[in-house]
Amino acid sequence: MPIQITRFGITVTVLFLLPWLALIVLGAYQLWQQGWIYQGIGILSANIALVYALLHWRSKAAKPVFIEPFSIQANPNWSDKAQLAWRELELLSESRQAETDLLTDPGKALKLTNDILMLVARHFHADSKYPVLEFPLPYLLKLIVLVCNDIQHDVLDKIPGSHAVRVGDLLRVKQTVDTLNKFKSIFNIGNWLFNWSGAALAKARGLLVSKGMYTVTNEISKRLISAYINKLGYYAIQLYSGQISLDDIVPTEILTAQSKEDIAENAARQQAIEPLRLLILGQVSSGKSSLINALFGEIKSAEGLLPTTAEITPYILERDGLQQAILLDSAGYGGLTHDSAPEALKQQWAKVDVILMVCNATQAARQIDAAQLEAIRRYFQEQCPNQALPVIIAVATQIDRLRPIREWQPPYNIDQPYNAKAHNIRQACEAIAEDLRLPLDCVVPVCLAPGQAAYNIEDGLMPLIHEHLNEAQRVRYLRCLRQQQAEGYWRQWRKQAQQAGRLIFRSG
Repeated sequence: MPIQITRFGITVTVLFLLPWLALIVLGAYQLWQQGWIYQGIGILSANIALVYALLHWRSKAAKPVFIEPFSIQANPNWSDKAQLAWRELELLSESRQAETDLLTDPGKALKLTNDILMLVARHFHADSKYPVLEFPLPYLLKLIVLVCNDIQHDVLDKIPGSHAVRVGDLLRVKQTVDTLNKFKSIFNIGNWLFNWSGAALAKARGLLVSKGMYTVTNEISKRLISAYINKLGYYAIQLYSGQISLDDIVPTEILTAQSKEDIAENAARQQAIEPLRLLILGQVSSGKSSLINALFGEIKSAEGLLPTTAEITPYILERDGLQQAILLDSAGYGGLTHDSAPEALKQQWAKVDVILMVCNATQAARQIDAAQLEAIRRYFQEQCPNQALPVIIAVATQIDRLRPIREWQPPYNIDQPYNAKAHNIRQACEAIAEDLRLPLDCVVPVCLAPGQAAYNIEDGLMPLIHEHLNEAQRVRYLRCLRQQQAEGYWRQWRKQAQQAGRLIFRSG
């Protein structure tokens, strides 16, 4: 109950403070008599300054961690669209943490849940009238299982005593507290009448405890709100981007149909994980065949080495530092055409992780190469929005034929060209990067001339592929996930058809 300030109360307070004030005055007089007054003032001032500094630092410092934070990170295998949705969820989490009643108010909690799902769904189903409902029912049930499992582990691992306290115990404690609160006002009145000094101290202590409890509960509430938004948003992205699988397997641990065929064609051994797939593109006479030979450690003349057909020719590539990979060679386009070549290439775009675009550094006509890459980019934007664009690396060949033509004394530092040859090589790489809309560091110059050692394969091209392996692994993951989901989709249809057939047979 509120305390009313009366004249009698003021008088009692003054009478209570007078002895303490008298002690302060007498103490100061005694210090002055002993010649210690300045030392006393200095010590008192230093103490006040220290207390003020501690309070000021505490107000600026971060709040103490009372529970271990719920750390939720974005999935590195997400597509670019999913990464954008996650960044917006992080901004939503930061803006809603101050609303500490979000999880205790059913209306606000329901609205927050709807906002999270709508934010994510619009990224993947912007054209739908009801984007939140764009998912099959079994995947919703899978989502509930995943969220419940995560919450179970978080509660067990990060909330002390959660495995021992029963829900009934919490209800009984609440009932006891409510009963005690009924007698609290009567007890406070008697305490103020008969023991006002003790009541004042108890009131001050109660204020301090309540302030501390408010700080603890406020911090826990903020952490739980952040965890709820991130956890629900994480699995919402998994749901709407199609990355929730009904089968508990890792997509890259199962070979796709294309890789099985390629490995069987090359009489290669079956392996445990899906290999990295590299597609080589380029115009006729750009140096694709020489590049393949160089990657396999042997340089031969390109003429008559590989068949110039519309089919895709696979090779098994094994090198130090690179997991077993499948190298896919395509027929050159440009001067040599095949009616089915464009369609054959198009079928491979979504089945590879790295594209090596081979360009002749001495030829300025790269409109065909630029059109090819533009078609690939447009295909992924329109046909495969939930897959990642393969890593694209341009390989500038025949750099030994750049001016001065008779000079060939590698290595050449194109980052800081020191002579005319290095300067012309850099200019050729810059032109390729501009025409193909690629970063300059994704263009690597090489020399594959017959009769001499390959230049910049081991020191330039392979390190560049290794540098982009993380991105290539993300492309591989999403590619395998789509393959697995497609197979699982039809497998479920077969299972359901079989079950329906058995039910009809038994009914008959």
